[in-house]
Amino acid sequence: MEKPVNKPVNARPVDNEHHGTDVDGTHDPEDRQYESDHDATPYLDEGHFVQYHGARNETERACDLSQPQSKRARVDDSVDDIPNPPSEGRFTKQFVGIAAKVLGSGRTVFESMEATEAAKEHSMWAPFHNEGEWELARFLMKNVGQTKMDEFLRLDIVRKSGVSFDNARSFLKYVDSLRTGPGWACEMIDVEGDIVAEDGSLRRERLELWRRDPIECVQELMGNPAFRDVMSYVPERAYTDASGENRIYDEMWTGDWWWDVQAKLPDGAVVAPIILSSDKTTLSQFSGDKKAWPVYLTIGNISKDVRRQVSAHATVLIGYLPVSKLECFQKKNRSLAGYRLFHHSMSLLLRPLADAGRRGREMICADGYIRRVHPILAAYVADFPEQCLVACNKESRCPRCLVQSNKRGDLEECASRSMADTYKTLQRMRKNKRSRKFDAEGLRAVFDPFWKELPFTDIFTCLTPDILHQLHKGVFHDHLLQWCVSIVGEKEMDARFQAMTQYPALRHFKKGISSVSQWTGTEHKEMQRVFVGLLAGAVEDRVLVVARSLLDFIYYAQLQQHTDTTLAAMEDSLKTFHDHKHVLVELEVREDFNVPKIHSMQHYVSSIRALGSADGYNTEYPERLHIDYAKDGYRASNKRDYVEQMALWLQRQEAVHYKSAYLAWRKSRAVPIRGGCTDADGEFEMPCMYFLSLMQARYKVAKTPPRRQVSVDRIECDYGALEFIPALERFLASRLERHQMIQPNCSDRFDVYNYMYVETGPSVITGHDRSFQKIRASPNVAARGRKNESPARFDTVFILDESLPHTSRRRGTVTALTSQGVQPAQVRVIFKLPEHLGSYPHPLAYVEWFTALHRRDPASGLYIVSRSTRNRRRNVSIISIDRIIRPCHLQPRCGKEISNEWSSDNVLEKATSFYVNSYIDLDTFLALE
Repeated sequence: MEKPVNKPVNARPVDNEHHGTDVDGTHDPEDRQYESDHDATPYLDEGHFVQYHGARNETERACDLSQPQSKRARVDDSVDDIPNPPSEGRFTKQFVGIAAKVLGSGRTVFESMEATEAAKEHSMWAPFHNEGEWELARFLMKNVGQTKMDEFLRLDIVRKSGVSFDNARSFLKYVDSLRTGPGWACEMIDVEGDIVAEDGSLRRERLELWRRDPIECVQELMGNPAFRDVMSYVPERAYTDASGENRIYDEMWTGDWWWDVQAKLPDGAVVAPIILSSDKTTLSQFSGDKKAWPVYLTIGNISKDVRRQVSAHATVLIGYLPVSKLECFQKKNRSLAGYRLFHHSMSLLLRPLADAGRRGREMICADGYIRRVHPILAAYVADFPEQCLVACNKESRCPRCLVQSNKRGDLEECASRSMADTYKTLQRMRKNKRSRKFDAEGLRAVFDPFWKELPFTDIFTCLTPDILHQLHKGVFHDHLLQWCVSIVGEKEMDARFQAMTQYPALRHFKKGISSVSQWTGTEHKEMQRVFVGLLAGAVEDRVLVVARSLLDFIYYAQLQQHTDTTLAAMEDSLKTFHDHKHVLVELEVREDFNVPKIHSMQHYVSSIRALGSADGYNTEYPERLHIDYAKDGYRASNKRDYVEQMALWLQRQEAVHYKSAYLAWRKSRAVPIRGGCTDADGEFEMPCMYFLSLMQARYKVAKTPPRRQVSVDRIECDYGALEFIPALERFLASRLERHQMIQPNCSDRFDVYNYMYVETGPSVITGHDRSFQKIRASPNVAARGRKNESPARFDTVFILDESLPHTSRRRGTVTALTSQGVQPAQVRVIFKLPEHLGSYPHPLAYVEWFTALHRRDPASGLYIVSRSTRNRRRNVSIISIDRIIRPCHLQPRCGKEISNEWSSDNVLEKATSFYVNSYIDLDTFLALE
């Protein structure tokens, strides 16, 4: 493998005599060098023209152009050269060539807004009079409809407050004067059907396409200063090791697609990878058939963590496609007519992308520098029916490859679809009315697909994995779950879910799963968390291997940072499934596996290598956007000509968002900027890079223990801590000299906590933020008044080996959770050491140990543990709670049928051995696999 090197992105000084300049001052797009037509172009030395971090004023722009994009460790950096603190486990190789060349500098959107205010001598709150009036305006736009708005503004208390607008009309005039996003246009589409009307002519329909200019939308995103620190302009290759042997794939700029396209563009270009998503959605509730078909756009330059946040407004609605039943066509032809209408509408919507993709457009980027940007379609996010619609193929065929319709259940490599070949086949069919290749490839007669003119685009590789519909709903719920229910039986499956051990934030299916009437992705994920351990013993090992391999694939697919290692594990999981799936045929559960969603799993690894991890283009996000960009807008309309009203409503919402973002930018410049990160509410937190090393005891307990002065008898009886005093004696003896130690006795009293929280994360690999997980140690609480009885909860945890040095305790991280470094235990009591017994910096916990993680079940791959004993009694200890690193989920081992005496409240006491559930979350899955 080629060893990555720290090679800068070279840029040559601009040559005003360059031969690529035409007489009229324009430039040939094929030239491999860009010049700027801006007078503000600074002299550029050889160097690196990419992203900048931190605040920078106009004078700094002229002297910092040769600085590298970031201070991440490079693969050829020596240890002494790595910035302090280092970006652990990540070494990058920048694109070898001229990319993201700076052509000048200009005002960003917010700087232009500030200049306009200064020129007009307006305050930052204009057109509103002050901050209070602006806050009221923002509240009204977000929460109050137009009718209720009039009622509110007519209240005496509001009128007397001196608000400058007294009704909805005057208020909306203020809102309409704010800066907003690209404007909307309505284009009429005439559709001629094949049904003859009474007058002898063919029936026609007139449809509306509401659209925005996608180039203007890209300019808005590229130039938004709010994205300055989460924007990338050049591709890179990242590795976990300095030798470059284990590649990382997470952001889109770490994938192969961007690197390959960058090499095809003129020198100095910036790729703006367009990510489109579309999905028809129902607007009316309970009755009616009102629908909308929104199309969303975002760009891969923005970090996927930000793109996924609806509140970040990093995704823009660029159009509403026409929705029609096409009753001017005969029923047999309506499906094909719908395909053609979709492609014609998308052609009109995306028409500006063709020229801009080839020639590029100069844009002011989020950091204030001007670059030539090429917006190029990179990914199209859609569910399977819409993927087939985009690819112009029948739903019985794969939209990405040429696999035969009866071979989709086999693990065989098939040729990918080719845009050029497909378009030629379509034109041959249009001309000759028949084509063997057309039929063999399962195409639909869409002769003018919208993607035919898009440059540097392969529409078939643009179709991305759909974890929600393909894996959670499809492979798991529609197939694997149903196969296993048919083997195990519905009653036994319900009993196993009902008796599942408790775990913080794990859904307990109290009535089993057969009674669940409405399934969502949340229910699918909750079942997956316990499914492998739940099946163990109920099915033969061969079936369990099939189930485990599919769950492994689903879990690996959800990682937010992949490496060559995890991608190889994904491929191995898929191969294991295909090697063992025949058992389901033998058991007469399936006749074949010719299932589109199972076949789609073959394309996951190639998509991740090309475009980055699959969380960057999951269909869950567009479905969430429907609420803000379609359903809320429809509810705000009068339900007649609603699309036009939805567009106006959305434009006003965007205006308020722009003003909010601008004001936040103005305020941020007045506050000293320190290196760090903000949470979801914008509050400043400790610098991210130093957080792990500075925090030592990362847990939380109540300031005051809720149970005060609890006697030893109550601790032994209510908490089941039968050896509390002997365990405490051993703990104190191990930490104090004998002459310093005061012996605890049964008359002592202790302050006891009901629960504690332990920090987990943050994790770049699994994608979750820093969070605290609850660990309970609370006794049974009897029924009182209207409150039902609350059963005892004594959670199981992973405890860090005390022999490990304190500096190696990466609490809650994957590196800490290994089979050699931790041991499971059940927490019985969390208490504070009384002062008369000594001083200890942390609360203590009485725990009952399970055996170490040494034995695995070969079929499920799960560790098997049982209660650890000493002298035929449970092995107990008192430990400092700073050794508890995260909760642990134990699932009971049982035979073909689960005992009817077991319940979720008593199974930890009744069962004799347990599986350590590595599927409870992604961190545990990676650590214990």
